[in-house]
This record gives sequence, structure tokens and C-alpha cells, in this order.
Amino acid sequence: MERVEDLFPFPAARRGQAELLRDARECVGAGKVLVAHAPTGLGKTAVALAACLERSRRDGGRVVFLTPRQSQHRAVIETVRMMPAAIATVDLLSRESMCPAGPRPPCLEGRACAFQTERRMTECAKEVLRRPLHAQELIALCLRRGACPYLTARLALTGADLVVGDLSRVFGDMPDVLRFQGASAPQYLVVDEAHNLPSRIMDMFSRELCIGPDGGGQLGEVWREMLSHGHRLIPTAELRSLLERHDLPEPEELEDEDPMVRDWLRLGEAAVRIAHPEEGRIALRFLEPDLVVGSVLKHCAAAIFMSGTLHPPELFAARMGIREGVCRSYPSPFDPARRLVVAVPDVGTRFRDRCRRTTDEMALRICELADVVPGNVMVFLPSYSYMGAVRGALRRIGQRRTLLAERPGMSKAERDGLAGRLSCGREVLMLCNVHGSFSEGVDLPPGCLSAVMVAGLPLPPPSLERGEMVARASRKLEGGYDIDTYEALSRVVQACGRAIRREEDRAAIVLLDPRYLDRKVVRMLPPDLPFADGDPVGLLRAFFEDEGRPLWKFHLEGERIITGH
Repeated sequence: MERVEDLFPFPAARRGQAELLRDARECVGAGKVLVAHAPTGLGKTAVALAACLERSRRDGGRVVFLTPRQSQHRAVIETVRMMPAAIATVDLLSRESMCPAGPRPPCLEGRACAFQTERRMTECAKEVLRRPLHAQELIALCLRRGACPYLTARLALTGADLVVGDLSRVFGDMPDVLRFQGASAPQYLVVDEAHNLPSRIMDMFSRELCIGPDGGGQLGEVWREMLSHGHRLIPTAELRSLLERHDLPEPEELEDEDPMVRDWLRLGEAAVRIAHPEEGRIALRFLEPDLVVGSVLKHCAAAIFMSGTLHPPELFAARMGIREGVCRSYPSPFDPARRLVVAVPDVGTRFRDRCRRTTDEMALRICELADVVPGNVMVFLPSYSYMGAVRGALRRIGQRRTLLAERPGMSKAERDGLAGRLSCGREVLMLCNVHGSFSEGVDLPPGCLSAVMVAGLPLPPPSLERGEMVARASRKLEGGYDIDTYEALSRVVQACGRAIRREEDRAAIVLLDPRYLDRKVVRMLPPDLPFADGDPVGLLRAFFEDEGRPLWKFHLEGERIITGH
């Protein structure tokens, strides 16, 4: 493919990165969708930005780079700053996040705002495009000039080569999303940490209604009658029949004034309605994220979906309805001799087997394994309640390390403070929820972990909603893949990625559950997570005693997998 410029910001690509860069350029040039399993440290941000910007700048288009968290925007901006060309960039947050008046912007309530001065916003928008700015730098610039940061950023979009935003900026259901439909210039889409996309879309399009004993307005009796039949899936047509029975208007006449009725009609069979009578709640859960993804991709010139936990990428592509996508898995760029992966099948966390005895056995095994690891150990557990039980058992055992634990509802400052204790000089054993922030959302001190343990395979608990979601997703999959196992392993691999994030890091990964040796689980694990063969304690001791060479043999070959086009 002929390119006007080479925007890759480094002198040479590292192991695996060169293949990803080649594939990204080919897919973007051909107008295809690339679904990439790209492990931590591969440098996928630089690759995706270079491939898409090279093409979009040649075609007079724009790149939209989406992440699930604001904290990831900084890495994108820093990468753009290293590129050998000036890239007009806008880092776009939500209106509430950028508003200087606080979380309730006055403009959304019809009140005047002194920052909405068109001349000042236009001047600031031109300055924003002169050099890449983090969102906080953009906000500070606008406040110095007396301009609204959010509206300034929106004005700057028309001249931007690159827009950085949250997943909700494109895949959400808000009035101010970035619309690809009808765009006059080609737009190229990059979705980072794409494993979050299905759940985020389902959450964004879902709604809940809480009904008090006397509340609910004119529809209160209708909702309460729905709840009176117990915990169940509510047929879509039941709303219309109940409105007729209670001599109320047709749902089409009520949708403008009642958001629940509006979405009940709008989402149709793409959602399920679930009655939770004990909580006085009706949940309207959207279960077809591929419909949203398809409507966006229809208007993209090309797209890249990437994450360190998209293995096998074909499964993600099938679930998102990406039928013509190019699916690739890439090897970790790190020296495999600097990572040991051990499966421990003699303890587990199956819900039906949980009791005081098995919890004590898990705590004893964690203590035994951690005892031969020099430095900090982070243990991921399947729930806060189970974590509390294991923590109590560890205290009774009296293990030697400083014992720390994540708590539900921790603020960002509290999480950062807890992470900071990993560099305090004392050996720490930290317990975390595999579904919580420490598995991917908290920045840890560099090189702070010697080992990561994952206790159990974190399969989601059964529910009416989960059962319906799995049934729908499974109809789209081929090859006998199990969506529950896939999502559980995505969380496991994400947690394992906390161990080694730099070339100089050296750490062990320990998976404690017999299910990790099941054939269906092994085939869904990335190829660069080969289990070592031998006694876990002996393997760990040998690994940390020898800094120079691996002392184990692999069950699996960790070579790159080339998947189908």
C-alpha cells in the first residue's frame, strides 16, 4: 500500500509489533476490520495510531480512538506527541467531566453560563488543534481564556486528525455521540481494550425501574401487577395488554413522557424484561451489542478492535457480528524465560464446594506458594465475600507478609493509596476481586509484583438475564466455544497481565483451580501462557533462585497463531 508518510513513532518495531503493524496497515488500506489479540507490552497503541493516521491523513479523513477509561487517554496523547508529524488532536470527555461548573452543567438545565462565549471558544478551539493536549490541559487552557472546555472541544472536532474518547462517545445512546453516519470524510475507528465493549454497550442501552408500594404515577399499578407474578422474564407484549386492562393509553402515546415505556418499545426483542419483586424492580436489559457495533461499522472506512484479552479473536468477532474481519493473535513481546505459569489443580472455588474446609485449604495453599516468592504477591479472588473468608483464614494461619485487601466501593484515592503500599519496602500479600479495579483499572508501581495468583475460574453466577444472554450469544458462535468460559478467562488473562508490564520485569503466574487443565479451557488460553510441568512449590523456588535460565518444560508451544481471514 502506498503511504504518504510513515508515522510509526519508534526507530524499530519490537517482537510481535512488526507483524501487528503490517496487518494493521494492510487492513486499514483495504477497508477491513482487524480484531487483534495483542498482549500487554506489545505497543498496540502506537501501531493502531500509525496505521490509521497514515491512511486518514492521505484521504482527508479522521481517526477516532476509543478507550474504556479516561486514564488511558494519556498514553494515547503521549504516543501522538512522539510522532514525526503534527497531529491535530482532541481529547474529548463527557460534558459533565469537562464542565467547570461541576457535575451538573447549567446548560443542561437551561441556565446561562458565562463560559459559553462563541468568540472565546472559537479561539481556544484553534489553539487546541495546534498541539496534542490531554483533556486536563485542554480544560486548563479554556478556563484561562474563559471558554467552555466541552463546547470548545466539540468545535475543534471539525479540524481534528484524531479524536480520543470513551467508548460511550461512539457506541452510546446520547445526543452528543460522535456520529459516523453521513460523515463527509472517511472515518477510521480504533477500539482499545475491546473486551469491555459488549458489556459496556449492554449497560448503556439498559434501564431499570424501581417501583414503590404507592409510586409509579399512572403506570404504577401496571408495573406492580408485573411484579406480582414473581421473578421471571416478562413477555414484551405484556405491557400493552396491561395498559389496555387498566384503561390506559396505548404505549405509543406514553413513550414521550415515560422513558421506560419508550425503551420498552424501542429495544423490542433485542432486550429482555425481568421482574425482581423482592427488590421492587423491573430490569430492561439490552442483550444484542452486535446490533450497535454493526450500525457503527457500516459507516467506518476501516476499524481496529484490540486488547490483550481477545483470545481467541474469532470468538469476539462472531459475537460482535464482524463477519468479514481479519482475526489475529500475536505473541507477547517479553522474554518467556522471565515468566513462569503454574496450574495448581488441588484447590478450587466451585460454588457448590465452598465451605470452611475448602476455604482454609485455599488459604493454606496460597500461603505455602507465596512463602517461596520473594517480594509482593497479588491474589485475585472471585468475589468480595469469598475474599473476606480467605482473608480471615490467612489471618488465622499467621502468614509472614503484610496482608492487604481491596474493599468494595473504594474511591480512586483509596485505591491509589493501596497500590502505593506495594512499594513501601515490606513484602505484601494483597487480596483483590478479579471483577474489581485492580485487575485493570489501577496503575501499579513499576515492577512491584513478583507473582500474581488467580484463585478459581471466575464464571458468572447463573441468572435469568445471564441465561438469556448466553443463549443468544451462543447462537452466533462456532467451534464449540463457551461464552461463560471465554468471559471468565478474559478476566483471568487481564489479571495475569498485572505481573509483567515491562521487559525488565520477572514474575510468576499461579492459577489455582483444576478447571484450568480442562481441555476446553486450555484451548481458549493465549498460546503464550504455557503451563510448567512439575510441583508448583518446587517450580516457584527454582524460578526465583535462578535469574538466568528457565528450569521447566512447557506443556504448550507458545508460538504465534495465525487465524483465518
